[in-house]
Amino acid sequence: MTVDFKTKLQELVQVTYHTLPAYRIVDFSGPDHARLYSANVSVNEEDVAEGVGHSKKEAEQNAAMIAFEKPKLNQNVRPE
Repeated sequence: MTVDFKTKLQELVQVTYHTLPAYRIVDFSGPDHARLYSANVSVNEEDVAEGVGHSKKEAEQNAAMIAFEKPKLNQNVRPE
């Protein structure tokens, strides 16, 4: 079973900070058939994590997983 870390992170951020995480593609490389994307996830305009994947969706999921698994996410972002 695959875990949807984007949803888990969104739920955590909504409850804790009353906002949503924001994702952006910050880089891509490689040929069209083997492209790698890098995505950042931020909370309250502060970068929390970066993920890499062979699709934009995979890169965002990986960024969300890294952010969600940070033991002290609340120390990396400021509540509004």
